[in-house]
Amino acid sequence: MTSAPRSPRPRIDLDLLSTELLQLLQRVDDGLGDLAGGQGAPPGFDPRRFLAPGVPRVRPVLVLLSAAAAHPEGSPGEVPDPTATEQAAAAAELLQVAVFFHDAALGRQGGRRRRVARRLISRTLGLLSANHVTLRALELLRTTPAPETVGDLLEALREVGEGHALTQRLRGSMPTPGEALQLAEQRNGAVFAFACRAGGRLAGANRRTTSALARYGRNTGLAWFIADELALLRSHHPDDLDVLIDRAATGSPGFTVALGSERDPRVRPAWRALAGNSADRDELLALLESCGALADARQRLTQAVWTARTALKDLPESPRRDALDSVVLSLLPPKQPS
Repeated sequence: MTSAPRSPRPRIDLDLLSTELLQLLQRVDDGLGDLAGGQGAPPGFDPRRFLAPGVPRVRPVLVLLSAAAAHPEGSPGEVPDPTATEQAAAAAELLQVAVFFHDAALGRQGGRRRRVARRLISRTLGLLSANHVTLRALELLRTTPAPETVGDLLEALREVGEGHALTQRLRGSMPTPGEALQLAEQRNGAVFAFACRAGGRLAGANRRTTSALARYGRNTGLAWFIADELALLRSHHPDDLDVLIDRAATGSPGFTVALGSERDPRVRPAWRALAGNSADRDELLALLESCGALADARQRLTQAVWTARTALKDLPESPRRDALDSVVLSLLPPKQPS
């Protein structure tokens, strides 16, 4: 039996984490289901349906690496307060879960798990679930020795809310490239920036360092968004095709497709046709290549990676700063044959 090809979508290399950080990450992963559910959850809400086990979660990893990078005087991989860092890492992932439930409630954006979510929860329950998970995240942060993270989470939620409002305004239409990037910043960028800033706060970093970590996170989130879209467009993995087809069906194009649609009027109908037939993906890919959208999306990805790496120069040298650098470097597309 031939196994399915490995998905080329962005992922975290766990070799970047020390034993101590791996143990922290495992504890976060083990506790997420209980944290997201529990007393006060809406009736019928089971977060374990949507938390795939054993998946390296990028947002907790960024919290852990940022805390360690902002605490270079400790031993490699050490964080200043493991319990508080674990709580902040869980809160960052709960923020992402809240975004997921808002998406599901609004009938937005792809993949099998999101279609399952839309079957299992109504719009009202989805929004209640998102609010419930958000409160859990706030409760976790309130007990840490860095109360500023509560304000940071609220700021991230404000950005995410603005992104949802923009999504609603754009429903049924093709966003401009600028609008697509704005959505990426208000979703990935805001959540990643919160994760990195929270790590710095817990390490007692000064304003310059926490601001640098937030810039790194925001640009890494943007790079992750573009890298994920490019990988989906080229991937032959069946799960990735499922995600791409569902995004086309729900009208959720990314930056590359928006850029192509602006340049070639054939891109938009090709994107819509993808919703009914995965074989049309090759036609869409050819159009995006011929109008230069793929090349320019790779260039925008490279720019985001460069900006994220530049932000790290304000951090003291350490193995964990190098690990953050490796995370964003891994998002660069492979060199195209000349």
